[in-house]
Amino acid sequence: MISRAEYQRRHQEQAAAPLEADLGPRIGHHFFLALLTVLATLTLLITILINGTVLNESFAKQELTNSSLATSLQNMINQSVSQYGYSGTVVTTKQANQLIEQVVEEVYEDKTIQVDLSSIESSLTNQASEQLASTLGISVSLANNSAIAAIENQLSQQVNSQLNTSQLQEAASAIKTCKVITNLVLLVSLVVLALCLVTATFMRTVSFPITIGDAMAWVSLLFSGLLLLPQLWSGAITDDQTLAPLVSQVETDVVNKGWSLVVIPVAIFLLCLLVRVWRRFSRRA
Repeated sequence: MISRAEYQRRHQEQAAAPLEADLGPRIGHHFFLALLTVLATLTLLITILINGTVLNESFAKQELTNSSLATSLQNMINQSVSQYGYSGTVVTTKQANQLIEQVVEEVYEDKTIQVDLSSIESSLTNQASEQLASTLGISVSLANNSAIAAIENQLSQQVNSQLNTSQLQEAASAIKTCKVITNLVLLVSLVVLALCLVTATFMRTVSFPITIGDAMAWVSLLFSGLLLLPQLWSGAITDDQTLAPLVSQVETDVVNKGWSLVVIPVAIFLLCLLVRVWRRFSRRA
């Protein structure tokens, strides 16, 4: 005959066994689903950020036209035409920015750079006519002058040859490849995340607000940590002092864009937290 204490111990073990057996898969399912959700969401946010910044043509135009590159291009062309007797400013800042936008379009479309210099050529013709008028005292139209046309053609070839560098061709090829890879990764992560959300909704061994809420909390922390990394790597991307301001500007704008994406997982986490609190008070009531 067993003692009363022994009977109570066995009874407690038998009652605890089903609970442990049920708790094991619940914890396992919760952890695996939360981990998969974290990886999928984090990958999705990174690919969205990349597609919206460095692989985005509009973003590149905005960054480059707001940099000192326009001034460099302007000086290069003005110096090139000075050998033909032209003085002063032939290319304005607006025209230089238009040329940059043309170059960006052709680079992102992986085409050979062939910028349209018609507006600059028109400026050359007008300046030559004005110089002749001031020197000879007569008004002369040089719109169809063969000598001017030869100078314009030579200038166009010179500018385009200087722009069609091996570095730009490699950059165009790299952008095209990165777009394909990034879009593929984005699609896969989106599908995985959708499967995770559906599973968390209909799987009985996990709780949607707990699993997804915990996952979004981790995503918010990890993605915020990634956005802080450029501050630690400041100046490590390039040693070229002429490109350093542009690189710093791009880093800052990419990070700012990233912080706007952090709002998404934070909002989902807060929503899940509100659902959990509401459920707890509902049970008490």
